Amino acid sequence: MTVVQEPRVISLADHLVVFAFAIVLPVYARYNYPHFKSAVESGVPDARSRQYRKTIVRQWALTFAAIAVWFHAGRSAEELGLGVPAGPRFWIGLVTAAALAILWRRMFLAAVHDEAGRERLISQLNAVRPLLPSSVGELRYFTALSITAGICEELLFRGYLIWYLTAYVGLPAASVLSGVAFGLGHLYQGRPQALKIIFVGFVFVLFYVGTGTLWIPMALHALLDAAQGRAAYQLLSVERAE
Repeated sequence: MTVVQEPRVISLADHLVVFAFAIVLPVYARYNYPHFKSAVESGVPDARSRQYRKTIVRQWALTFAAIAVWFHAGRSAEELGLGVPAGPRFWIGLVTAAALAILWRRMFLAAVHDEAGRERLISQLNAVRPLLPSSVGELRYFTALSITAGICEELLFRGYLIWYLTAYVGLPAASVLSGVAFGLGHLYQGRPQALKIIFVGFVFVLFYVGTGTLWIPMALHALLDAAQGRAAYQLLSVERAE
């Protein structure tokens, strides 16, 4: 017996949600970043922390809107990637993600303890220095922002966007476009950084599509962002002290 799946019904509300986080948010970030950078470089008090707080509020507002539209349409949590994780695919994905995190940490520590590697890391950080925490208070807000990004960006760009695009172009193309859209959303950080983020976005896509759940890419995304923020704070603090 062949099971016929019902076609996905895309509503006007779905179009508006995707337009808001995939188009409006990146355009706003591209417009806002020069003003934010100027405020930081001019020494405006609390500029970073205020930016972190505003970004947290924006991302959660979009996420709650997406969730409201999703469940109002009668869709399940499992369709959005928020089901209860189970099965061998999940455990294989979890072990792979843990191994990847350990590998990244070892590579980072090796670079930190090598003078040339440390200088290379600092050079890479300089491209996004205005975004990086420079005090303990800013680091706390950055950690909160990292957790927010892990949850909200994965739900929006992986769960919601892949579901939305699959209705038009199929799952393989939707997965690729999701990673590209995620990277382009960070284009305000510069083209090299956006290309790196596209690659990272593809890694998150593979974990989501491979396991069928957002929980692993959410955790990996949040941990990666938070670890990078703490590492940047420590490296740049040493540089400032020197």
